[in-house]
Amino acid sequence: MTIPFVDLRTQYQQLAPEIKLRINKVLEHGNFIMGPEVAEFEEQCSRLCDFRQAIAVGNGTDALLLPLIAWGVGPGDAVFVPAFTFVATANVVALLGATPVFVDIDPRTFTMAPSSLKEAIDKITDSGELCPKCVIPVDLFGIPANYWEIQAIARCNDLFVIEDAAQSFGAASGGVPAG
Repeated sequence: MTIPFVDLRTQYQQLAPEIKLRINKVLEHGNFIMGPEVAEFEEQCSRLCDFRQAIAVGNGTDALLLPLIAWGVGPGDAVFVPAFTFVATANVVALLGATPVFVDIDPRTFTMAPSSLKEAIDKITDSGELCPKCVIPVDLFGIPANYWEIQAIARCNDLFVIEDAAQSFGAASGGVPAG
């Protein structure tokens, strides 16, 4: 007997009637971009994450790209990313001309290990070749990264943190919603 790691077919079958209803509604009104469902999605996301507002984008790469651009990340900057993640996390950093710096993971959670982050920051700082700028922890398998420690390390090193909660959306850590 084979048990799939993620059984998307069964999940879809359970939700299929509602999914088809919502898709048909969009097809009927034809507002594929910025339609009422987008506003509804943004409202529900902001409420779930306890933020004033949320902005929907077309994909996860854009979700990482926008804050990196807003913070002025570019050539000469170091952005710390987990060594175990989808390739887009490092690719979006390289797209801006910055350098992704891979950080080891915690073998229990598969998310960025704070102790390894501290070591990576010290190594980059000591080399003087790049300017440490940002940390992008990635939540995996519904488990948020250890943001309490990561944020503390980031603050001490004047870095900003972009939380990639795509795989933990709806979860919480210490009572704080992911995202």
